Amino acid sequence: MNHDSAHVPRIPMQLTGGCLVASIQIDLNDSVLFRFKRDLLEKIQQTQTRVVLLDVSGVDVIDCVEFESIREIMRMSRLMGARSMLVGVKPEIACSLMDYDLDFSGLETALTLDQAFDLLQPQMGSQGRCDGAIG
Repeated sequence: MNHDSAHVPRIPMQLTGGCLVASIQIDLNDSVLFRFKRDLLEKIQQTQTRVVLLDVSGVDVIDCVEFESIREIMRMSRLMGARSMLVGVKPEIACSLMDYDLDFSGLETALTLDQAFDLLQPQMGSQGRCDGAIG
């Protein structure tokens, strides 16, 4: 597996309302996921964010191996103290993932980023920032 990061596209991340939003708009593969994992964990450490939103609305296909990699990234984020939520799973991806015997327990999801922010609202601080307790 080649993880030469010079040729691997980056997944853009930005802080929005104190939440780190990673907008995945490219096809996933081992190299992309490896680089994304490293970049995301570094960004969590640098920003000390408490919430990570993984927006996959731009992804057309997620197979069971890629899904498990995303779950692993979400667990790693949690180990670093950041709550993570999967956002924007397309209906056809949800249907195909259900055909596999995958573990969906403990997976927080939202249909859209707006819905994710609404779900987080009770935990957002008085300044509207994602700095609430990890749930």
